[in-house]
Amino acid sequence: MSINNIDEALQRISELADKFSGTYPDRDRNNEYPRQEMDELKQSGLLGFSIPPGYGGLGANCTEITEAIITLSQGNPSIGQMFLVHCLLGASFLDELAPEPLKKKVFEDILTNNVFLGNAASEKTNDPKKGYDLSFTPVDGGYEISGKKFFSTGSLAGDKIAVIGMLDKTMALGIVPSDAPGLEIRDDWDAMGQRGTGSGTTIFDKVFAPSDMVMASITDASRQMAVTNLLGPITQIGFTGIFIGAATGAMAAATQYIRETTRAYPWPGLDFDKAVDDPYILVQMGDLSARLAAAEALTYAAARKVDVALEARATASADEMAQLRGEASVAVSQAKIVATETGLKVCQDILVSCGARSALREQNLDRFWRDIRTLTLHDPISFRVRSVGEYVLQGKLPTPALRY
Repeated sequence: MSINNIDEALQRISELADKFSGTYPDRDRNNEYPRQEMDELKQSGLLGFSIPPGYGGLGANCTEITEAIITLSQGNPSIGQMFLVHCLLGASFLDELAPEPLKKKVFEDILTNNVFLGNAASEKTNDPKKGYDLSFTPVDGGYEISGKKFFSTGSLAGDKIAVIGMLDKTMALGIVPSDAPGLEIRDDWDAMGQRGTGSGTTIFDKVFAPSDMVMASITDASRQMAVTNLLGPITQIGFTGIFIGAATGAMAAATQYIRETTRAYPWPGLDFDKAVDDPYILVQMGDLSARLAAAEALTYAAARKVDVALEARATASADEMAQLRGEASVAVSQAKIVATETGLKVCQDILVSCGARSALREQNLDRFWRDIRTLTLHDPISFRVRSVGEYVLQGKLPTPALRY
């Protein structure tokens, strides 16, 4: 399917999100990776959404990526997260850090062959201070990759897998086909939420990666700590978009449930026949709607600040760039703080408005809360709060890094 511009892409994303919302309850209830939905997404013409136009992609900016993630996450937050990983790897991470031949090859694969990018990054047992246990070993023509990963988001969807590990004492990244000899992707993800992300175990047993598909160091301080490095804010606003999308999906599900299922309760002194006329439900849903609208507006405002910083990189001085990047990072942290608290409150309090029967397993309305609660554990919100406080009281700008 051919998509010619961002508007067409966002329209297609909206259509897919509506469709995916219909299968989301059963996928979550059965702890299933949404294979059919991901196959449809991969054939939708959207995989070049965030690839720069110079390489043939649509070149979505941070605000547009955020909109796409919010929309997809309304339909199924797991699909929103997997698409975010693909967009971040394809457009942000590789575009920022990869050498030109690697970047060009991966982008061409995505656009020509509908290649979807998954990742294998985090590990259960490694010491974060020392790096990863997974290793890259130099061999003739490339490297052998050996080790075990967990939290491998999108690995089941991935046609190619981006894997991070240690090459001597530096952190390296390789991109390998998901069917490479020695690579095993296990469908063993069993979590409270985000059950459809296929984020389980990925095992590498001397998986060969040619030299031109490996970045021997992604921790070069000159790149990671550069004021032009906006990978952290781009990543974090994307995750914030998932919270907003999931909470918006929860509000939509609750609204339908209240209209169709919730019974009118005969409160003393009040006379109404339908739950939608219950003044207490009206107050609560109105309050949640306002909070969510504010969190969404803050999220888009932060995404626009990231775009301002990205656009300024070509002309801004180092001091100007440091300020723009710092302000964008703070805005993203503010948005993430508010979206975390708001998303959890919305997904919890809709159950009060829906009534006791909404807690039955058959309704599965808790899926939204479980998804947001699981994903918000990835990044300590207290770190964000402290960072914003340092900026407000001390004028301290966040230090550039791959995640922040």
